[in-house]
Amino acid sequence: MKKVAIVFGVVAVLLFADGLYMVLANYHPGDANTFFGNQNWNMSDGEVTLISSGFLFLAAVIMWVIAVRRQARSAAGATRATGTDTAKTEQSGHRTASQA
Repeated sequence: MKKVAIVFGVVAVLLFADGLYMVLANYHPGDANTFFGNQNWNMSDGEVTLISSGFLFLAAVIMWVIAVRRQARSAAGATRATGTDTAKTEQSGHRTASQA
């Protein structure tokens, strides 16, 4: 999942660069885009591309956070399964006569 997040992040950066170029170069083709169907708010292609890259970057960050949390959760489960938890090692070190 981290690899997919990295790919999404790279694509978001490239999309941001393209949108930034279109905005700075005043690229305005013959048509205008309406964002979310609002007819009163016409945007250029560069502005729509910048907004789209922001959404794509947000998705990449969310995927990265989920992957890190999932990895931490699986690592915590692995330490419990192997018995390297500190509470278990402390308890196993104390033996009484009835346990021998």
